[in-house]
Amino acid sequence: MNDKARDVKNAETLLLALSGDIQLRESRIRKAGSWCFFCADDHSLARCGCTMPEGLGCHGKRVCSECATAHRAIAGHLRKMFAAPIVDRSSSVRAKLFSQLHGAADELDEKNGAPMDDSLHLHLADACPFDDERGEFKGKILHAFERSKFADFQGLAKELARETDEELKLKVARWFSCIR
Repeated sequence: MNDKARDVKNAETLLLALSGDIQLRESRIRKAGSWCFFCADDHSLARCGCTMPEGLGCHGKRVCSECATAHRAIAGHLRKMFAAPIVDRSSSVRAKLFSQLHGAADELDEKNGAPMDDSLHLHLADACPFDDERGEFKGKILHAFERSKFADFQGLAKELARETDEELKLKVARWFSCIR
């Protein structure tokens, strides 16, 4: 019984330490310091170097290499989406890229259990890839990141890659079904 009590006490101590570490990390997210501005990691910090530092909120912030890589991937996706012309077809490049971003944000918000009012995908829905002029569209998209206080760029980059891969698989399947 004494060994069990000691094991339980050790487990409780470990859980409290982990809980404290998680709370400390969560309190650091989106705050400047000697840690990553977005994930609170304190390893391999540098400047982001993405192509949209003001829009994604990383200008002048210290970020880890994983967040910097994620920022570059998301910024590349956004740049392609903003450069695409306005077209009234659901198959347009702009609509497709917006759909991928919105779907990735929706999936990530669902996985993380984000409250609906603070969710990125809710704020992204304010933008319309079919009707909004280029500047208005870009402003609404970038403002969605700011309004939702979004910080999980690593998760969004992974979900965005998954969305893109799913679309590629669908295109390949359609192509093979056409050549029969």
